[in-house]
Order: sequence, then structure tokens, then C-alpha cells
Amino acid sequence: MRPALARLAAALAGLSAVAALAAAVFVAWPLPDGLLERRPVAAVRFTDRDGGLLREVASRADGRSVPLPRGEPVPPRVRAAFLAAEDARFDRHPGVDPLAVARAGWQLVRYRRVVSGASTLTMQLARALVPHPRTAAGKAVEALWALRLEAHLGKDELLRAYLDRVPLGGDLFGVEAAAGLYFGRPARTLSAAQAALLAGLARAPSALDPLRRPEASRERALAVLGRMEALGLVGAEEARLTRDAPLDLAAPARSFEAPHLVDALSARLGALGLDGAAEVETAIDRGLQRDVEEIVRAELAGDPRLGNAAVIVVDNASGEVLAYVGSADFLDAAGLGQNDGVRARRQPGSALKPFAYGLALARGWTAASVLSDVEVRLATPTGDWVPRNYDRRAHGPVPLRAALQNSYNVPAVRLAEALGPERVLRTLRAAGFESLAEGADRYGAGVVLGNGDVTLRELARAYRGIARGGVLEPLREVRAARDAAGRPLPVGRELAPRRFLPAGAVALLADILSDEAARAPAFGVHNALRLPFPVAAKTGTSRAYVDNWTAGYTAERTVAVWVGSFDGRPMQGVSGITGAGPVFARVMVRAMRGLEPAPLVDRRRFVRARVCPLTGLRAGPGCPGALDEVFLPGTAPSAPCAAHAHGPGAPVALAPELLAWARAEGIAAVADGRAPGDAGAGAGAPCVLLPADGDEYLVEAGYPEGAQGIPLRLALPPGTARAEVRVGEERLALGPPFAARLSARPGRHRLEVWLPGGAAPAAVSTFTVRGAP
Repeated sequence: MRPALARLAAALAGLSAVAALAAAVFVAWPLPDGLLERRPVAAVRFTDRDGGLLREVASRADGRSVPLPRGEPVPPRVRAAFLAAEDARFDRHPGVDPLAVARAGWQLVRYRRVVSGASTLTMQLARALVPHPRTAAGKAVEALWALRLEAHLGKDELLRAYLDRVPLGGDLFGVEAAAGLYFGRPARTLSAAQAALLAGLARAPSALDPLRRPEASRERALAVLGRMEALGLVGAEEARLTRDAPLDLAAPARSFEAPHLVDALSARLGALGLDGAAEVETAIDRGLQRDVEEIVRAELAGDPRLGNAAVIVVDNASGEVLAYVGSADFLDAAGLGQNDGVRARRQPGSALKPFAYGLALARGWTAASVLSDVEVRLATPTGDWVPRNYDRRAHGPVPLRAALQNSYNVPAVRLAEALGPERVLRTLRAAGFESLAEGADRYGAGVVLGNGDVTLRELARAYRGIARGGVLEPLREVRAARDAAGRPLPVGRELAPRRFLPAGAVALLADILSDEAARAPAFGVHNALRLPFPVAAKTGTSRAYVDNWTAGYTAERTVAVWVGSFDGRPMQGVSGITGAGPVFARVMVRAMRGLEPAPLVDRRRFVRARVCPLTGLRAGPGCPGALDEVFLPGTAPSAPCAAHAHGPGAPVALAPELLAWARAEGIAAVADGRAPGDAGAGAGAPCVLLPADGDEYLVEAGYPEGAQGIPLRLALPPGTARAEVRVGEERLALGPPFAARLSARPGRHRLEVWLPGGAAPAAVSTFTVRGAP
């Protein structure tokens, strides 16, 4: 047996020698490049424009970590506290403390449980740098790494690396970050008791959290302070003075403001080149932000039909985002409140029309150019499409100014067809609507009615571009940023400024969009967009009332509002003027508080001419309802109107596509180029042209009653001077041209036309009026 034992002993000795040699080689081998590299990973503080905290966000998985300042020694009190609490012989051992190992082993044998550990600060650092399982084998690896670290690094460097990484509660790492959170001061200014509290936390950060368990943390701090005094690391007098002094814990930051913007910026720090930012100063005006949030809540509470809302307010001069509300309540899980309505893609309805009209003005159209508002059938990849106006009426020849301000759909589609959907789409993309990423064959002329999804932020940026004379510029949500050491960081820009419409066309567009009188026929004189100062604005409503929008600007501010439901449910007949409009009005008035509104347009740059509303040409003596219009120099019409050349009462010469509309409206008309004697309107037996027998009308929510009256048009024999129309109890006396509007009362109605001396109705029609769904 003895030879066998000898061989076994020799083998074990050989293995031990090999292991020792391998360990020696491992310890002597240079440390891997970058092992100690640790970029400052601070909790990013987002502030308003005045430095007030909006929110502090742990933006990365490894949490908040701020290193001790380079070039300065480790604070003496911090050093003393951590050595007393964790490793009193740190300066004397080579990374592994044999006495601590022996003590831990003896306690394990005697008490059959772990009483105290044997990990040195260097071993704890090794575990942080090279994580490994907490097993016996893992402890051995940890010890080898500790020896290796000690062989290549000085004690101060090791201690600093440890103090920058030690976990001190939640997602908090390092004494500098902990000093800032718990005491609101840098580590170098901590008292002995405060340093002792941080050192005590290292053993059990959760159980000793000073903000949640102040008594337990203070008791542990006093124990560490006593240990510091016993080891001679702090003087008796200092220990006595600090033992009874308050710890002066800082109140925890609980700020939670502008949450949607903070979330959006947190997710885009890398794209903005701010990956290393510790503080981001936004452009948010805290007072305005809070007031806009309150306006949104109040408006939604006042109308139960409204779903949710989002608002963005922009300073036109700088492009800074002064207010950013993504939903009415970020914490409302049932209402999907964490959805960001500023950046969500939704259908904008008519809010995109101004860009198509601006393109038309740039290509030679004028505010007096007449657009045809009669039924049009368009071929699309999915079948024929017949666009309708929201008031379900055809308005015949309509000046461009009225077509845009009353948001008539048919003229807008005809305009887009004339310009070319591809050209309109290019203009929209140049104005910043990158969300419209599909081809013109996908959107067609319907792009002007909002059949493509865009974001509220894009809409605000584009309307600010109109306010800036047709130049798209970036919005600035971030004013400045600094890293953990307080050094400024460059803030990237999302795009370079670019012109999308010529300045002259934009000036005329602004004049149209701010024209209250032109908007009144559809929206009434006293509508939500009538403010105490000039404002250029446009509403939009998507199909089925799922989304509605209002965007507009003064010279100083741009405001864009979305109202809708994040889950796509339609609102009960709420249009842009009744849903988003009131929010827009209140926000714009608040955003302009303290500002003296500058003129939106200098009308001295325009020339004036009197034009015929049916042709857009210079009005002649026979043109009824002639209008004064403004034009860019050189664009005013020079040709006189020929439609009324034959004098008052003579048939009007109109384009052939308008003849059916003229007949329905009771207007005597002939096709362009035909003799007046060819007209036949008004001849024959009495007839009710509108409402025709069997017609049905839909009352739209959100439009003034006067704008939704039922059009009445009669065709009566020549020479008829008077007629009476009876609808139930309603009586209406008419003379030529026998046209009027009836009240839009829901129900089924019988209309009778009585002529003087008649014993029975000369003509009868039945029609139905339905309320909004």
C-alpha cells in the first residue's frame, strides 16, 4: 500500500504544482484591455427650460452610476467608512485576507452556518468586473481575480474602482451617485456619519434603504461610525459631534411632469447623440405645460363624446416645443393614457388641404380661382370613388378662398387631380410628413382628405413651416444637455431647413386661412376658431369621426391638437371644429398670454381687384355678388367676366359640368359659347328641384344650424311673381329666383308649393331629415 500512497501523494503534489503554476501565470498575466473602463451612466435628469426637474429616468439597464471626480483623491471620510465596514485590512492584504478566511472557516465549523464573509473589497470588485456563480468554485475564481487585480493595480485605483461600482440601493451604483440621491451633495462633502450610512448600505441595500427604513439605516450608520472610531479612522471628537447630528437626508425627487415627452426623449437619446447625457434641458415652459394639461382635462370632462386628446405648442421663432401633452392622463391604463398622441400616426382629415392649396397658389391659381363643387366620380385601384362634402351639398362654382376655408372636399379633390397626386405628395413630404411613405398610387387625390396617416408632431412642424414663410425647420425639444461631469454635449438636429412653398404663395395662403368671413358659411360666424387676435387655422376630421384635428398659428406660436380614441372607436358626430377646435382655441389664447400679436400678413404686398364669384374674372356691371379679392402682383385677372355679359336676368354662361347644378339650384344657365336663347331653365310645369321627392338629408354634428338648412329650389313657369311653400306648420313666401333654405328638422316631411289663386298644391315633394349617428 505504501508505494501506492506514495504515488498518489506524488500525483497530488504534481497537480498542486500545476495548479499553483497556472494560478501564478493567471495572476501575472496582464489585465484585459478595457476591464476597468466604465462610462458614467447617470440617471438622466430631464428639466424644463428653467432647470426645474420634470423627471429623473434610469435610462439604462445598469442603473444610475456617477464616478468619483477624476483628479481628486478618494474622499477621506468615504475611504475610512468603507474600510471600517467592509475591509479593515484592505491596505495590508494582497487581495485575499488570510485572517478573514480563517475566521470565516472557523465560524462555519463551529456554528454550522455562515456568520461572516471573507470577501475583501478587491474580491467584491472582482465579482463586479467578472461576474460568476456564488459557489465554492466561484469564490475560488473570485479570489484569483482579486490577486490578479492587486498584482497590476494600486490600492487607490482599486478602491476608486470599487467605490464607483458598489450597489447602494435599487438601481443606484457608486458613492457619488448615492451621495447625490440621499444627501443632495457630492461625496467629498459628506460628514463622517453620512459616509458611514453609505458604507453600511453596501451590506444590505434594500433592508437598510434610508428613505424607506430610516431607523434601521441610522442604526447601521452609527455602528459603522463606532467601528471607524475604534480603528482610529476618525477622531473621537468628530465621531461624537456627528453621532448626534441629523443625517440631513434629501427629500426624494418625485417629479413626474411632461411624461410623454420625457419617455419619447429617453427612447431617442442615442439618435440625438446624447447617449452619455446625465441632464437634458428641454424647451418645456412648465407653467404653460400645466395649463395645457388642465385645458385638455377640462374639455374632455365637459363633453363625454370625446375620447382622448393630444396637444403640442411651438414657439415659431426658435422652433422650441413649449408644451407637449400626449394624452389627458398618462396613468390612465383603461384609456390607454401612455399612448403618445403627439407621435401616434392617425388620419388627419382635411388638415392637409392647405398644403395642396398652397401648391396651387404657387403654380398660378389665385384666391379667386373658381373650383367646381359638383359631384365627381374618380377611378381608384379599389373602385370608383365619389367624394362628398361634410354638409352633403354641392356648391357649384366656388372661389378657392371659400373652398379652403369652408373645407369643401370635392373642390379639394378636383384641385389635387388637376395638380397631380404625385406633385401634391411631394409637397407634403417636403413639408415634413415623412409618415406618408407610400406611393402616390396608394393615396391618389384622396391624400388631400387625409387618407394617409401622419403624426401631430409632423402637423405642428409643417404648420410652423407655413408660419415661417414656407420653410420647414426642425422642432427643438432639447435646448441643452450635459454629461455626468457637467460638460455640455452637442445636441443633434433632425433635419436641415428646406423650403417647400414659395414665400408669396404662403403669404396668400395665410391670408386665406385667417379669413373669418370666408369660413363663416360652413362654420358660422361665432365658431371655435374666432379668437381675440388673428389666427390662421384649419380643422380636419377623419372618416367616421375617429380622429379630429385643429392646427394653426399666429406669428408667434403654432398649436396643433388631436382629439380621438386610441382604440379607434368613433366619436358621436364630433368634427374638428367641435372636438379639437375648442381645445385649440383655449390653448392658443393661453400660449399667447403676455405677447403682442404681430400681423400674420402684410396685405400691402397684395393688389386688389373686384371679381365675379362664379368665374373668378374681373366683375362686370351684370355680375351679382361681386367680391373684392387680393392677389400677388401680376396675378390679378385682366379678362372681364363673360358669364353675365347679357345683363341681369339673362341666363349665365357656365362650364358644361355645372349645368346640372345650376338647374338644381334654379339658375338659368347655358353652356359656355351658347346663345342666351338656348336656355330652358324655369320653363314648363311647376317643379320642386330641391329637395327632390324621396331625398334624404343627414344633419351633421358640430355645424351651425344655419349652415345645414335644406336647400329649396323651385322651377316655376315664366312670369310667376310669387309662390308659397308649406312644410308642416312652416310657411315661406318666395319670389324669383324661388330659392331659399328650409329648417333641418329631423323627421319625414311633405313640401307643398302653392301659387296665387290655386285650389291645390302646384307641386309636392317628400323628404326625410335624419340626425347624426
